[in-house]
Amino acid sequence: MKTQGAIEQIGSVARNALRHDVVTQILEHIFQGVLPAGTQLVVRKLAAQMGVSATPIREALVELESIGVVQFAHNRGAVVKPFGSQQLREIYHLRRILESEAARCACGRIDPKDLQDLKRNMWKLLEAPGEENAAWSEQAMALDRRLHQLIASHCGDTRLADEISRYDSLVQTIREIVGNQRRLQQSGLKEHLPIIDALLVLDAEEAAVAMTRHINHTLESVVAVMFQAK
Repeated sequence: MKTQGAIEQIGSVARNALRHDVVTQILEHIFQGVLPAGTQLVVRKLAAQMGVSATPIREALVELESIGVVQFAHNRGAVVKPFGSQQLREIYHLRRILESEAARCACGRIDPKDLQDLKRNMWKLLEAPGEENAAWSEQAMALDRRLHQLIASHCGDTRLADEISRYDSLVQTIREIVGNQRRLQQSGLKEHLPIIDALLVLDAEEAAVAMTRHINHTLESVVAVMFQAK
């Protein structure tokens, strides 16, 4: 079976890998087309390929089903669902709803010192001269993630925070695939600044609007990168 062979292209991961590592690697292969729609994800084969026990594989597949990337089919186990620009737009549509509301709710709940520190470090990166390099990219991604996590963790709504967290592996994997392009990362950092400014002046509605604007722009950039040749 054609899709059965695709699974063999997955490399091994460290034996102490957690469910998160398994989820991330499977997502990477789905997004990159290594595991196309219809591929059957057999627990035993995945465990052997990744060098882990069956337990984190099963847990990872359940998590992937919960975010709509795979589905459990009768007599076939877990199967990769179609993934393309439409599915990516749906992912970001949901993310926009969740994180814009989180930004609105987090207003007034975050320590201003944390926000000022983030803003200062973002400006430092934006003003850093020199060519694109891995260290710069890693710092940009870390600041990006820090802001989003700070907002989610201070939104005052456990269910909302949990829902955002549930999609974290998916969003982070997408960021890692397309996020090492300095132009896109610079744009992202600039879009974070109005969010921080709105939070600092306690303007909840503007914080939500700025977050919406940021995620909409991120979506179009990601679509262009991931599907430009498709």
